[in-house]
Amino acid sequence: MLKFFRKIRQQLLSQNKFNKYLIYAIGEIILVVIGILIAVQINNWNDRRKDQQEEIILLKSLQRDLHSDMENIQLRMDRKRAMLTGFIHCLEILSDKREGTKEEFMQHYEMIMQVDEITLNTTTFNNLQNNGVIKLIRNKRLADSIVAYYNTDLNGWQSSLREYSRNNFAPYLLSYDFLPEVTFELSNIDAELQAYLNALPGNSEFSFSGKSLEDYKNNYFIINMLKFKSRNVIGILGEYKALLGDAEQLDKSIQNHISTYD
Repeated sequence: MLKFFRKIRQQLLSQNKFNKYLIYAIGEIILVVIGILIAVQINNWNDRRKDQQEEIILLKSLQRDLHSDMENIQLRMDRKRAMLTGFIHCLEILSDKREGTKEEFMQHYEMIMQVDEITLNTTTFNNLQNNGVIKLIRNKRLADSIVAYYNTDLNGWQSSLREYSRNNFAPYLLSYDFLPEVTFELSNIDAELQAYLNALPGNSEFSFSGKSLEDYKNNYFIINMLKFKSRNVIGILGEYKALLGDAEQLDKSIQNHISTYD
């Protein structure tokens, strides 16, 4: 092709057709510029397509994390509802709104030291931030929504429940009465370890008896503790519901954004 153009230029010069040569030379320059522009456009298109493919991969990874979060949040909400129902049951027995024995009271009271917190799956989000690739998300509103979701203020309620349970409730309960005997499953338990568990003495095997139900009914600390934890769990449930709604909305927004590339 270059030889062809060169041959035409030489013919025009040899025939002293300078004006035609000048017009031809300008046309050749324009063709070269157009070719360069087309090459740049193709290169830019390839770069955009590469970024788009990487963006889709990242967003789909975020969706998997969100789906894991939603399952975890729903599980924790169910546990918190069971905990709240148990605390209310205890308070009704202590206030004589409901008849019940100490054994029945203890069946619900055993959840008093449970915390059961939520930790969001931040694997993909941390990679986005640490590697600076969050800029690949071209929809700024979507990027802002992602950042807002992973900066939720959930820890305030959870840390309040955790700190009060560890620093206030646990020391008192450990010295007040036998803790409820809870049966639970442990992972990686073989016959030897199970034998150790079975060898632990039960509350009834000690020489002194525990507190009566009347003792619990007349204990301000335990009544106030149950009320405090009930209110705290209600607050956490509200936060969990809002967080679940945010996760569902973010998942929908990501899917809508991805569908624009189809």
